[in-house]
Amino acid sequence: MRAAVIYNPFAGRGRGGDIASAVERGLVKRGFETDLHATERQGTAMTIARRFAAEADVIVAVGGDGTINEVVNGMAAGADATAGGGAAISDTGPDCGVAERPRARRALLGIVPAGTVNVLALELGLPFQVERACNVIAGGRTISLDLGKVNGRGFVLMVGAGVDALTVRNVDRRAKRRYKELAFITTGARIGWAAPPPVFLTRVGGREFRTTFFVAGNSRYYAARLGMTPHADPTDGLLDLVLFTGTSRSSLTVFWLGVPSGLHLRNPNVVYVRARQAELLPLDDKEPIWFQTDGEPAGRLPATVEIDAHALEVLVP
Repeated sequence: MRAAVIYNPFAGRGRGGDIASAVERGLVKRGFETDLHATERQGTAMTIARRFAAEADVIVAVGGDGTINEVVNGMAAGADATAGGGAAISDTGPDCGVAERPRARRALLGIVPAGTVNVLALELGLPFQVERACNVIAGGRTISLDLGKVNGRGFVLMVGAGVDALTVRNVDRRAKRRYKELAFITTGARIGWAAPPPVFLTRVGGREFRTTFFVAGNSRYYAARLGMTPHADPTDGLLDLVLFTGTSRSSLTVFWLGVPSGLHLRNPNVVYVRARQAELLPLDDKEPIWFQTDGEPAGRLPATVEIDAHALEVLVP
């Protein structure tokens, strides 16, 4: 078994390299042929993962959710380059299901959490200790994880637009490391009071909504154990959507304050639906409407959000 370990040297408060070396020793001890690949800048993990998608048996991501996102995107690109594309979404037939195209041999994804929050690790119940994480990788048990996509870019946790993305763009990284999900709540509330939230159009299931905040969740968790889409299942072939239609500063503050307890789902300005696809459209060109993927800024509207069911085999306990 060949394992390519891709690690962020700045993860774990600068201990990413030491953690990756421990992972290498642990996997070699368990019979893996292992090599290490450090990320140098944004996008490096994606490039490395694409290279090894069809060569390695296992690609191990050592870092936080940002590193995992890049690795997953690289693996998906490598698999598509080999197989000529992934699964196709069918909007016809009684089940409106997922039409699977034949897939080439795909590397498995192993994860050793080493970032600030590690939301995907919490979602999948992955261990944070290196030896236990190596046991999971060597154990060989997998689940078929859905991969969300927005304008072709993959995400494993969520995509958010509007005030959500502004929050991600403005959250203080030191506060994020120290206060975790509370940093997102306070930043979101502060931004909500700074100016009226911009309105954009969301189309889903043949309906249109004027929204100021949108999240498509593939995971229950949004930041640490903050349950923005608490009913989401990353293996069900669907995205759980939260659409916020309020336009006032006070309504947005009430929404954010209700998220930790789950009361946001009872908010009269919230629509919660499950779907395979949604379209996000700006209403004018006066100001950009941003979106984020897995907690990192990723672009601006317009955007098409969709799901690629069972796109990734992930090693789990």
